[in-house]
Amino acid sequence: MKATLKNFNILLLILLPALITGSLLIFSGNVSDGLRLGFLSLPGAFFLYLAAIQNKKSWYIPSIIWWLIFWFDSLLRSSTWILFSSDNEAYFIIEAIANTSYAETWEFLQLHAISIIAVLFSLVSVTVAYHYIVFKYLKAENFQQLWHSYFYRACIIFLVLLTLTCYLMKPSRNVHPIVFWSNYQEKIQEFKDRIKQHKDVHRQWDISAKKNLIVAEQSKQKQTHVLVLSESITSLDLGICGYARNTTPELSKKIDQIKVFCNAFSPSPSTINALRVLLTESPASEHDRYSPESILAYAKAAGYKIYWLSNQDDIYLSSLFGSYADKAIYKNTRSGRSSTSLDENLLPAYQQALADPEPKKLIILHMIGTHPNYKERYPVIYNKFSSDSNDAVEMLLKKNDIDPWIRSMRNHYDNAILYQDALLAQILDKLMAEKHLDFRSFTVVSDHGNEVGHEMDYAGHSPNTKAGYQVPVMMWYDHMPSTGVDLTKTINTAELDNNLMQIMGLKDKYAPPQSYWLDKDYHFSPEINWPYWEKKH
Repeated sequence: MKATLKNFNILLLILLPALITGSLLIFSGNVSDGLRLGFLSLPGAFFLYLAAIQNKKSWYIPSIIWWLIFWFDSLLRSSTWILFSSDNEAYFIIEAIANTSYAETWEFLQLHAISIIAVLFSLVSVTVAYHYIVFKYLKAENFQQLWHSYFYRACIIFLVLLTLTCYLMKPSRNVHPIVFWSNYQEKIQEFKDRIKQHKDVHRQWDISAKKNLIVAEQSKQKQTHVLVLSESITSLDLGICGYARNTTPELSKKIDQIKVFCNAFSPSPSTINALRVLLTESPASEHDRYSPESILAYAKAAGYKIYWLSNQDDIYLSSLFGSYADKAIYKNTRSGRSSTSLDENLLPAYQQALADPEPKKLIILHMIGTHPNYKERYPVIYNKFSSDSNDAVEMLLKKNDIDPWIRSMRNHYDNAILYQDALLAQILDKLMAEKHLDFRSFTVVSDHGNEVGHEMDYAGHSPNTKAGYQVPVMMWYDHMPSTGVDLTKTINTAELDNNLMQIMGLKDKYAPPQSYWLDKDYHFSPEINWPYWEKKH
């Protein structure tokens, strides 16, 4: 028993630096990167092994340097989580660093010099003290004892394999301090270059809008237009569109007030490409080329105050669209799948935007919607659908031999849509309550859809299935000519900008004649790669 306890203490002493490295980042808020960083730091134990078996203090020098690097890195990355509950790569942090001059950096270092020196001194002291203790108590025979124990030998082999796996896998390898900070510097420079490029794009938008804008009489009224850009919602999972689950109970109550198109198609299965097409005149086949025209510029030229309220942390979209808005508010400090920010966090900012006395406003809410990871997209009170539901959807998934894991994803996805239904109803209700306005409009478009066991055993963004593109479009405005659900009319969401401009009473005088979504004779004009899911991407 004593031998086992001694071996445990020896292994714990050897692994202590790696445990500190990973735990600091884990407890600060980033579990996945903390685990990866802990395993990536483990090769530092090899220096301890060499120092012990050769009895040379010189081997502790590279060990001290190694652990100083990893501990300082973990401390630095944890600082943004501790101070801002945010990833180092969040938009507002990248933006702040990119816009900080050398003089400001020097002023910051001078202002916090004592604190910085104290932290560095403590870090060096702890590192040296640890190595002093290790060198005093850790001997070559201790490593031999561990290796001769079948259990601890298995533990060591397992840790070595996990470490090798982390170094071989690119996502894990990118967390290594040298790789991470090299890439971080590149991201800062890319951000600076992109901001400069986007400022040129914005100038072109302004020039085109001032040159081409025609303003109808109604646009002189006091009015507010709300555009909700949701994320990853396919209309295939909307109860209001005929889905077997009632995922839209709140919107269903408003069916005599709103218009819902269930057969709408996004030109792209990814957010950036889709929004560039939806909000500018970029054709879907050339989404990499910047358009000289944007609905944001037309709205601004017509005297609208533009709000960009976002629950997504996306550097590209924030610099292209958010930075152009008169007021940009970001409620999410983590990107993509790691995000846990709920879309309800946008409601206070939305309420403030509605209360703004400006006579003409365009309020854009960029929501995270049902973006994977689905189970992070709704609060627990919306956890209605599960494997225990045993309903028609669950039965169909089983009949189609969809994996239990994907079936679980479908349940989370439908719960997220149930939550979005409640939020969209709230957003519309708040707009309808603004009785003092002469004209109001509400438009909801999802950037693209998601495949969640609809055609294949897969969950996520899908360029090769219909669910990756089929999205809902919802509309309401004062004196709208028709309401209800349209299950058959096929519409192209790439025409969002033109349709919204038409509602706002704005027009490009050089734009060719076209039909609009609510027209009885609307003509669906897809992009050249239609049907999108049958083409190679």
